[in-house]
Amino acid sequence: MTNLHTLFVSFTTVLLSSLLLTACGGTSSSLNSSNTELNISATEIVDNTIIPAANRFQLQVKTLVTQSQHFCSTGNSTEENLEKLQQQWTETNFSWYELLPYRFGPMVNSEVLPTYLFIDNYRQRGHDESSTVRNNIDKLIASANDNAYALTLSQLGASSVGLLALEISLFEDAANQSIATTDIASEFQNTPKKCQLLMDFGQKLLARAKDIQQGWTINYRETGKSYRDLLINNQLEETLDDEAGESAIKKITISMQEFYDYLGKRDITTSAAQLSNSIWQALDKSLMSTEELLAGTDETTLSLNSIMANNRFEQTVLSVKDNIQTLRTAFDEKNTTDMKAAAAALDGNFKREISEALDINLGLNFSDGD
Repeated sequence: MTNLHTLFVSFTTVLLSSLLLTACGGTSSSLNSSNTELNISATEIVDNTIIPAANRFQLQVKTLVTQSQHFCSTGNSTEENLEKLQQQWTETNFSWYELLPYRFGPMVNSEVLPTYLFIDNYRQRGHDESSTVRNNIDKLIASANDNAYALTLSQLGASSVGLLALEISLFEDAANQSIATTDIASEFQNTPKKCQLLMDFGQKLLARAKDIQQGWTINYRETGKSYRDLLINNQLEETLDDEAGESAIKKITISMQEFYDYLGKRDITTSAAQLSNSIWQALDKSLMSTEELLAGTDETTLSLNSIMANNRFEQTVLSVKDNIQTLRTAFDEKNTTDMKAAAAALDGNFKREISEALDINLGLNFSDGD
């Protein structure tokens, strides 16, 4: 009887201790299950936000290519069709900015130059390559024959292709840099190589968009496995020697932090998407993606916000929401100074408050650089 009584007391003590820890909440109450919670949340971010963004970008580029082919067919290079094509470029760029904050995995790949550079060279160092692109377009249009054109096209580096090259091709004429649609359409009608160039730029962009989409969903770096599966199953390091075995949530958090570090330091509002006059709307797409990352979608069962709140970091959730609203106001007002300040605040949130609330160690050096 004594042994049974002792066993009962011990069991009751353990049970009460467990209940007290659960009731207390806070960080310590969730740490025992934080890895599982964060893995669930990261998986849902990948499935509900990142992969859909990669799918949309690939689809928008494909639509841009299809419309370019139609525009360049006989009799279709009209001002009306040009305006539709310009709008499609803008929609494509919007979809890129939804994906841009997730600069890791298939966005980088293992190439000498990362995949994303061939789409958006500005993202790396913040250099406006418009002059270089314009000079190369002039050379390509002036090519003496098809062989010279093909050779010059093959020699173009990452800074001379991608979204910027397509924007310049569609939103100004090469001869005089006129932005009048009548001049641009006329140049397409009278300069066959301008149309050929438009379609070639589009095909190059489509190849990169497919690399990213298929890397996430089908085959990453010829492993026969998707980056999605390798990442969430912690198989990257064992499958590829040069891949870091960081958790999915750490990669996602660092990538988002780097994006807002980039926004806070670069002159993006006066350098990117200028001819299309659409940079502010594009940046808002990135912000919407950030909100979705934190709050989840209709399919989300465990959001980062809910994990932080459960860990008693409700104030962090509110602070981040305030900074997001401040940034959106800066977008609406087209205020670059306020935009940079709000972006810097979110950069700090992801570096410190969010990582602390989620109990993620981001490491010693995780800045986007200069």
